[in-house]
Formats: sequence, C-alpha cells, structure tokens
Amino acid sequence: MVKGPEKWSGRTVVITGGARGIGEATAAAFLSHGARVVLCDVDREVFETASRLGCQARLVDVRILSDVRATVLDIEETTGAIDVWVNNAGIMLLGGFLEQPDDQDRRQIEINLVGVLNGMKAVLPQMVARGRGHIVNVASMAGRIAVPYAATYSATKFAVVGLTEAVRLEFAPAGIDFSYVMPVPVKSELMSGAGTMRWPRPVEIADVAAAIVEGAAARQVEIYVPRHQRAPVVLSGLVPRRIYDLAAKASGLTKIFGSVDARARAAYSARVQGSKPLVG
Repeated sequence: MVKGPEKWSGRTVVITGGARGIGEATAAAFLSHGARVVLCDVDREVFETASRLGCQARLVDVRILSDVRATVLDIEETTGAIDVWVNNAGIMLLGGFLEQPDDQDRRQIEINLVGVLNGMKAVLPQMVARGRGHIVNVASMAGRIAVPYAATYSATKFAVVGLTEAVRLEFAPAGIDFSYVMPVPVKSELMSGAGTMRWPRPVEIADVAAAIVEGAAARQVEIYVPRHQRAPVVLSGLVPRRIYDLAAKASGLTKIFGSVDARARAAYSARVQGSKPLVG
C-alpha cells in the first residue's frame, strides 16, 4: 500500500472555498502529489484559480444543501469517485460581541458551520456506499482556544471540532476517515488588518496546505499547524483559570482582534459582506 502524501496519486480531491488562500494552496499541494483536484467556490474567480493550477472548478454555494449535493453528483459522474472532501470555505468577521450585526453572525454560522454540515451530508452517502473516503474540516486554533472580538467565528470553529469528533465516531464502522485542521493565525487575507500575537507566530498558507496533505495521508484526526500547538491546548485544560487568563493576556490573544486597521481590512470585509455570498 502506498503511504504518505504519495497515496493521493490518481485520487479525486474536492476543496470548497478554493478560489484563493488555504483552498488554493491545498489544491496545489494535492496536485503536486498526483491527485485530481476540483475547486468549489461561489466566487467566479475559482475558474481563474483552477486554470492557473491546471485543475477543475465548480460554482457552488456551500450554504445550500441542494447545490452541494448536485455538485457532488456532477463530480462523481464526470470526474470519478470523490476520495477526499475538504470543507475549507469560511469567513471571519471581527468586532465586539454586542456591536456585531446579527446578519454578520448568521453569515459566519451559515458558511463556517452549515457549509461544513452540508458538505458532509452531500458526500458521505457515496463514501459510505464504497466503504472508504476521507473528510477534512478546516477549523482553527480558535476552535480550541476562544478569541475575544471574534466570538461568533470562534463559536463556529468550536462547533466544527465537536461536529467532526461526533461524526467520525458514528461513521468509523463504515470505514470513513475524518480530520479537523487547527492552524494558528495564518498570513492570509482573512487576517488582514488584525494585530499580531507574541506567540504563537503566524504561519504561511503553504504550511497549512502541506499539513493537510500530510496529515490526511497519515489519517490524523487532529492536524495542528504547527504541530507543537497541541501542547497549549492540552495545558489550557489543566492549568488554573487565573493562570490561563494571564497567559492569554501575555501572549497577545486578548488584543489580536481588539483593534483592527479598518483600511487594511476593507477589501476583505467588502468581499465577504457584499450582496453576493462570496466565500473562500
């Protein structure tokens, strides 16, 4: 049996939120190991990205289950059985909890959580019928260690972690693998205008993509980026609350989103809050 990332040679990988960022980089990483990749996004830019990488693309709104199901069936009929489904589509809208508009809260929940639910509901029946398949849900370290001024975003990522843990146990007898990815802040458009932490330092998009490809090949449930970030998560549940709060303050966690450069974040905010449901 082929082991390591090379196992993806000839396999079909579908990535949501694939027009840019982590989705684009993950596609490039899978392609470098011989996979057939299909990028999905509601932003038409996904076609330019796919053309640049040399892969396929589909327009799909992850918030609409019927749309996702139709996309799954189309890919299975035209490209082949889906071996890996990466739920990557997600957005982050920042602000104080009481100041965040209700529609922004709902938008994050619909894309970051409902989108993951829809992806799994759409692709799992085919995977179960074949007795194999791997679903990768991109969460965040904010899904283990909550971040102020990004309360709803953190809530959606905590939900993705819990959802994945529950579903992987339910479908273990069916031979389906599940992973969830927890990167620290990433040097991407999603973090534009935000502050920086003393530790951990931000990682490159390519680091997240490589971790997804390697972690999925190793059938890891938890994929931390970087790997050593598992230690703070474990320790956070062991130390007294007072010590945890002091460490959060010292690291810069409590301030990273407390003061955002609106001008630097304007392009991202306009895209994800616009009239079109642009994700990725």
